[in-house]
Amino acid sequence: MLEALQDGFSKVLKNLRGEAKIRPEHIDRALEEIKTNLLEADVQFQVVKRFLENVRGKALGSEVIGSLTPYQQFVYILQSEMLNTLGTEAEFSLSARPPVVILMAGLQGAGKTTSSAKLGIYLKRKQKRKPLLVSVDIRRPAAIEQLERLAADAKIDYLNPSSMDPLERARAAINFAGTYGLDTVIVDTSGRLSIDDELMKELEDLYHGLRPKQVLYVADAMSGQQGLQVAEGFAKKIGLTGAVLSKSDADSRGGVALSIREALGVPLCFVGIGEKLEDFEAFHPDRWVGRILGMGDLQSLVEKVEQVTQDEKQKGVDPEKMAQKAFKGGLNLEDFQQQMKMMSKLGSMKSLMGMIPGMGAMAGKVDSEAMEKRLKRIDAMICSMTPSEKKHPDIINGTRKRRITAGSGTKVEELNQFLKEFYDMQKLMKRFKGAKGMPGMGGLGRLFG
Repeated sequence: MLEALQDGFSKVLKNLRGEAKIRPEHIDRALEEIKTNLLEADVQFQVVKRFLENVRGKALGSEVIGSLTPYQQFVYILQSEMLNTLGTEAEFSLSARPPVVILMAGLQGAGKTTSSAKLGIYLKRKQKRKPLLVSVDIRRPAAIEQLERLAADAKIDYLNPSSMDPLERARAAINFAGTYGLDTVIVDTSGRLSIDDELMKELEDLYHGLRPKQVLYVADAMSGQQGLQVAEGFAKKIGLTGAVLSKSDADSRGGVALSIREALGVPLCFVGIGEKLEDFEAFHPDRWVGRILGMGDLQSLVEKVEQVTQDEKQKGVDPEKMAQKAFKGGLNLEDFQQQMKMMSKLGSMKSLMGMIPGMGAMAGKVDSEAMEKRLKRIDAMICSMTPSEKKHPDIINGTRKRRITAGSGTKVEELNQFLKEFYDMQKLMKRFKGAKGMPGMGGLGRLFG
């Protein structure tokens, strides 16, 4: 979601890097470009104004630190002020007598129900919690059914109480959680197309009746400043403790993330970074600033790799051994399909590129949708092969190709192209044999470098 900011800051810093000495007029010109960039990214005007004033004051009023060049010091000032704008990392505490209640609030269509399920997975995987999902959106049966489906997909406990009173439904879930040893209850509240008195009264009743440990407002990244203005109405009525930014992968601007703390007075806690239920991460201000300024975010990338590796090992798949096999040239199409599925769990190529230093600006040029579509067609072709063809792709002749493509709804030309790329990849992997891989991912990590 940060492509616009990454691209804008990249151009500004590239121009400054070419200056032998940074003068006040260079700083003024750079700040004017940054102002345009931030406003186009939909950052609140007051946030932009305060940020630029602070940067200008520090850039013109401080001496250059001996070990830094003027350019490096300017980048350092940008980094520190951006961190001040985003605030410190949120402490998402659930330390209370279980079951702990988390209230999810937001407008209809903001991604509140999906975010509830994503949060459940996150807490289960990262904090070893035992969550229970419950919907109190009684006016929208489809929302209740959606949460039930998501809970099933996520393998998270779900309760659909018989009562049609929001507060009674939530209390029934809390009682159920207490009885069956579940320590966290995530309550998906009613959504509306706009704030109304009935919605706010219902939320206030839930807030006072449940005394939740956390109250998270789900902000749609696509809604921009309009969505934050609505959020201010929620903040005035109930005690928000934090925010979740949904659909960030669909918004290339990123301004909402920089404006949330200013608008709501609470930290941004989590970010939805894709359509998959696993595409959900804690918000780390320092890592996001690194991405915006082109420094990357290798720590998040390594954490993703380690999590996927751990999940695969639990399924009986050893990524390390598979990677060693690949670099010996022994990878077959069955192995390739397994690795392809494993790589897809890391997220889109666009999001991965944004984490690699120097590649953030290029991420916006990647057509993730086309890449995802092609990978699905490749997967379909492999699924149409016999076990022998997967293990020994060299036996795939013209007759077999026609059968495989007919069964997968693809074309022979596509299969020929894929097989050529597969063999080319085999040769390339042999050349990389002995190179140091990414921690926790074995040889697969080398594909990033």
